[in-house]
Amino acid sequence: MENISSDCEEEWEEMKEDGCPPHLAKPSDRSCLAVVHTNGVHFCDIRFCSCVGSEESHVQLMMTGMFPATITEPRTAFTFHVLDDFIRDNVECGTTAMNYYSKLWRVTSNAFPHLVPVGHSNLAFLWE
Repeated sequence: MENISSDCEEEWEEMKEDGCPPHLAKPSDRSCLAVVHTNGVHFCDIRFCSCVGSEESHVQLMMTGMFPATITEPRTAFTFHVLDDFIRDNVECGTTAMNYYSKLWRVTSNAFPHLVPVGHSNLAFLWE
């Protein structure tokens, strides 16, 4: 008989000690921005323009079609598309913010939705 266990072990994704797959691990770098879009939550390395006369970071995000979660040192932003999509779901289907974000969790990682780092508490102020 052929030993298939060694072949299967190579196909599994490595996990960190906390049980989080690498693609869901929140980077510790301060230049990382969590972007919430209709296709899930993503982490992007960003560099804001710091030229003389350039706009503040939150304004730069707005100019690129993203709504920052905070004005000072934003680390989370929501695309205008995801905000429009939520409004449509809310008005047409009565979808609550919590249910909509749960859907985004599943889109980001259907196998590990509870490991998606940006939680409900970060979004509550937007839809109150």
